[in-house]
Amino acid sequence: MREIDKTLPKDQRILLAAEEVFSRRGYVQATLDEIIALADTGKGTVYKYFGNKDNLFYTLVASKIEPFLQCLQEVVASGKSTSEKIRSYMLALLPFLRDNKDLYRILWYEVSGNQRGFHPVFLNDGSWEMSSLYGDTLSEDEYNRILRYRNLIREQVLCLVTIISEGMDTGFMKQGQPTITAHHLFGGVTMSVLHYVGQPEFTDAELADLIVDRFLYGHAVR
Repeated sequence: MREIDKTLPKDQRILLAAEEVFSRRGYVQATLDEIIALADTGKGTVYKYFGNKDNLFYTLVASKIEPFLQCLQEVVASGKSTSEKIRSYMLALLPFLRDNKDLYRILWYEVSGNQRGFHPVFLNDGSWEMSSLYGDTLSEDEYNRILRYRNLIREQVLCLVTIISEGMDTGFMKQGQPTITAHHLFGGVTMSVLHYVGQPEFTDAELADLIVDRFLYGHAVR
C-alpha cells in the first residue's frame, strides 16, 4: 500500500487514496472508510470535496482521461495521413490503458452498465442511446449516472471515428460505417490490453504498427 504525503492538500490526498483503494478492491468492494483512513482525513472532508463515492470515482477517472483525451484530439488535428493518425492514436492508447488498467477495468465493467447488460445502440445520425439486453429499465438518475461514464469512453472513440471518417472521405479507406468500425477497433484493442497477463511481447511502437497493418490490410498475404 502506498504512503501518502500528509502535507498535500486534502483533496489531492483523497484522490491518491481513492486510486489506491479502487485499483486494489474494485468499485463495489471499495469503501469510503478505507479511503478516508488512507488519506488521513475525515468523512466530512470527502463529502465536502466530492459529495459521495460515485462522484469521487468519477472525478478520479475523469482526471486521468482528460490529458489523454487532449492528446487524442491533437492527433486528430494533426496534418498526418490516416494510417499515421491511427498509429499515433494507438501509441497514446496503449500506454494509457496499461498505466491505468485497474481503474479502466472498473470504468469498462462495473460503472458503465456492461455487467448488467446495458449497452449503447448507435442511431442513424451517429448518436447513441442506452439499451438493455434483458429488457431492464433504469431510473432517470441511474441512466444519467451510467451515461456520464459511457461519455468518458465515447469521447475517446469519437476521435477515432473522426480519423476513420477522414480516411473514407479521402478514398484511402473503403466506404462503410465509421462509428461502428471505430468502436470495434477501440473495443478490441482495449479488451486485449485489459485482459493481457504477463510481460508485453512487443514495444508500444511494434504493437501499434501491427494493429495498423492488420486493421487496414488484414491477415491475407498480399
